[in-house]
Amino acid sequence: MSREVAVGWRLTPFSDIASDVSSRNRSRDEIPVLSVTKYDGFVPSEEYFKKKVFSADTENYKIVRKGQFAYATIHLDEGSVDRLTRFDVGLISPMYTVFEIDERQADPDFILRLFKFCATNGQFDALGNGGVNRRKSISFSTLGKLSIPLPPLHEQRRIAEILSSIDEAIAATRAVIEQTRKVKQGVLERLLTKGIGHTRFKQTEIGELPEGWEIKPVDELCVLSNGNGFRPPDWSDKGLPIIRIQNLNGSKNFNYFDGTPLDKWLINPGDLLFAWAGVRGVSFGPTIWPGPLGVLNQHIFKISCREDVDKRWLFQTLKLITFKIEAKAHGFKDSLLHVHKKEITGQSVAVPPFAEQMGISTKAAELQVAEDLNQASLDRLQSLKSALMSDLLTGRKRVTDALPMAAE
Repeated sequence: MSREVAVGWRLTPFSDIASDVSSRNRSRDEIPVLSVTKYDGFVPSEEYFKKKVFSADTENYKIVRKGQFAYATIHLDEGSVDRLTRFDVGLISPMYTVFEIDERQADPDFILRLFKFCATNGQFDALGNGGVNRRKSISFSTLGKLSIPLPPLHEQRRIAEILSSIDEAIAATRAVIEQTRKVKQGVLERLLTKGIGHTRFKQTEIGELPEGWEIKPVDELCVLSNGNGFRPPDWSDKGLPIIRIQNLNGSKNFNYFDGTPLDKWLINPGDLLFAWAGVRGVSFGPTIWPGPLGVLNQHIFKISCREDVDKRWLFQTLKLITFKIEAKAHGFKDSLLHVHKKEITGQSVAVPPFAEQMGISTKAAELQVAEDLNQASLDRLQSLKSALMSDLLTGRKRVTDALPMAAE
């Protein structure tokens, strides 16, 4: 951390305001086992990981009590630190470090935010011990030697209050986005199976559908062509970006191809793609490529619609049946998935007339607008929080209206 501090602030070794806590579960009491995650903080281990990930013998597990902190010793530099507030007590793996703060000197919420800020800005990176191929481990003794900038206690509290108000707005916006997505998904599922304004239906092998709709396998709706297996010798620092799985998730980190591409490799903004190898719920499945113009890497199909098939309707339909495709996946089915082309093209789907496909696409786009507006609000709030953390936690901007509290 910087050795310069704002006027009225002081640099103090972390060990002067914090102490290590190493209570163990020797009594073998029934206490919930927790994990500390980067984004969600303390969570019940089984709830978060959807399975039991801890030892049956928790005698050597550490006890963490409400108000105390814990961090993942090998993940502090990533921000895996939190203060326990949701539970009265919990157990955590011996791989975690537990500590508590002297609240006469430091506000716990301020310290938590300061640690998150330091992790985001790489200020813990130099503390870790580990070899080239090992994760960095940051012990409490090492952390205790770190000099941290401390404003007066009343200013710490005011900074924490300001950042908490932004966090509350972010949490509320995320809840709205989640609810909007659930509503959108329900509406889309109905549109894709019941259509628009139908009153007469028929029973089929894939469920009840409107009269006049057909059932077709995916390969009668489109053609799938695989990307090219670009290798390191093909990479360049200029030319067309190579579209890889990670880029379908929003990454702007591209390798480039400076040769002459085949037409079938070229991907334009708006093209429909399907990642047939990837992570369940993250990178596997259909995407409409937002751009830029690029060339397609292997493990991704480019989808070319046949006549009388609307691309955006097909995108929604493929999303609807992705879970069926995943069920046929090979490899590590709990995480990395891999399917053959026939496991996509052989899926049977409900097909409305072309005009109704376009109508469904229009309604889907309208639903997406509401989600996009909420996402834009969330992005603005997160940018505001980032700017405020940078200003307030460094003293670049002061909370000059903060008055000492009576408790001091």
